[in-house]
Amino acid sequence: MKRVGFVINSRFPEAASFGRGMRPHHLLIGWDDSGSPMSFMRFRWIAREVNKSGAMRYELFKPWRRYDAVVFLKSMGEQCLRAARRLREAGTKIIFEANVDYYTQASQKNLPDQLIPTDSQRQDAIAMTSFADAVITSSSRLAEITREFTSSVHWVPDNIKWDLIPDGEPGPCVRDKKLQLWWSGMASKLYDFLLIEKALRLAPVHLNLVTSGVAAAIQGWSATRRRDFEHLLSDVSHTFHEYSGIPSLLQSYHSHGGIIVSPRYLDSPYNQSHTEWKLTLGLACGLPGIGSPLQSYLDAASIGSTDLRICHDIDGWTEAFDAALLDPEGSRRRGVEGAAAIKQRYGSTHVAKEHGRVLESVLCS
Repeated sequence: MKRVGFVINSRFPEAASFGRGMRPHHLLIGWDDSGSPMSFMRFRWIAREVNKSGAMRYELFKPWRRYDAVVFLKSMGEQCLRAARRLREAGTKIIFEANVDYYTQASQKNLPDQLIPTDSQRQDAIAMTSFADAVITSSSRLAEITREFTSSVHWVPDNIKWDLIPDGEPGPCVRDKKLQLWWSGMASKLYDFLLIEKALRLAPVHLNLVTSGVAAAIQGWSATRRRDFEHLLSDVSHTFHEYSGIPSLLQSYHSHGGIIVSPRYLDSPYNQSHTEWKLTLGLACGLPGIGSPLQSYLDAASIGSTDLRICHDIDGWTEAFDAALLDPEGSRRRGVEGAAAIKQRYGSTHVAKEHGRVLESVLCS
């Protein structure tokens, strides 16, 4: 049996990590980042499926165990690179999983400061990418970018643990004569709604925003952006829902019903290389979707029968809202029908097989 260890969010369990959150027991059981959705989505859900085969074992990295391969999941920096060198000398294959575009230098035009990679992050990402035996990326665009630094690149999309999806059909798209729009994410990214401000003001919509720490997050924005966003909220019906985990989020999507939306400014590398997960979680619950033309959203929309509408400009968003309001039951029905295609492409069982095939190919190279 081949054994694969995972280092998550640069939590490398070694003596140098004491005093930075690691405790002695982490040396024995590995050091997880249980508070990060990426940890369970790109490690635990994948490991659960891969380990069923018995041919390969995925687990948190333990420094005392011999591994055939170690996956550095969004883990980089001098400590990780130093450990990767030691592991390779012992015959272990090194895989770097990248889920953020740290590689492209960005302007601050449409990004809060905290979403702009630092020079240090860029150098660390390039170093880890160049050193690794293979790189796994979470979006097809990020795969294209990393090929500048290595030839062994594999795109494995984000996945959805399908037994978390509620049974039955979702609620209606329109409630109280308003189109119910759903969005979830870090509060610092709410600024993307300014991209579709005109469409939001023209249509009878209600924004359902699932997030946390809004007041603190928008303090990091420019005064102009903060003012514009506050004016938008004062004019557009909305509800803030506190984020309390993926199961609760999926239940909200399903029980309330509506349309999952994701507007994105396309002049920021961070947005351009983002994954499809923000939309596919809603699509998996049977909601129709509307999004900007990111490559990952275009990839999801290209799947047969998926009800994901891509809007290239403000007129497209206005037309999409009008169409859903004109035929809300038809929109709901198409969303329900499209969920099966999302399961086939992005369900954990399918994506775990892709991930396992990548590791097998690296180990055989």
